[in-house]
Amino acid sequence: MGAFWHYGRPERQIRVHTERLLRAVEQRNWDQVEMLVSEAYSDGWGLNKQRALAYSREIFGQFFRLRLQPQALQVQLDLGDPSRQGRATLWFVIEGSGGPLANLTRDQVNALEQPFQLNWQRRGGEPFRWELTRVENPELQLPLLASQEQAGQR
Repeated sequence: MGAFWHYGRPERQIRVHTERLLRAVEQRNWDQVEMLVSEAYSDGWGLNKQRALAYSREIFGQFFRLRLQPQALQVQLDLGDPSRQGRATLWFVIEGSGGPLANLTRDQVNALEQPFQLNWQRRGGEPFRWELTRVENPELQLPLLASQEQAGQR
């Protein structure tokens, strides 16, 4: 029972899921990323789940080599519902190279002074199933992609 409690703690699960998300993006395992992102996902850039996944595929697909190194990862539980909601706050360093868009992304993310905030929510009654509901970093400006220019979107 003690091990179950330890591994199922919300703080630990948010940390584990954040690291799992970064590894999935790093490996361009989009099926895994999709499983970790909530259907109700929205973010500070106006993207929903499908648009965020498409954007991520296009940006991170431009890297020849990619490594995402989390820095100063901290977890804070929601005061209103600490067993079901929380936030991971972190910086991450992008190591790698690729096309011009990949290099622009790497340089911009690595220069950020404010951390990312990833909001997580526990899915259902299972302590090990968490999903990403929101990502924020007010300092980060997302570049307009060619596919968005053609569609006239941001």
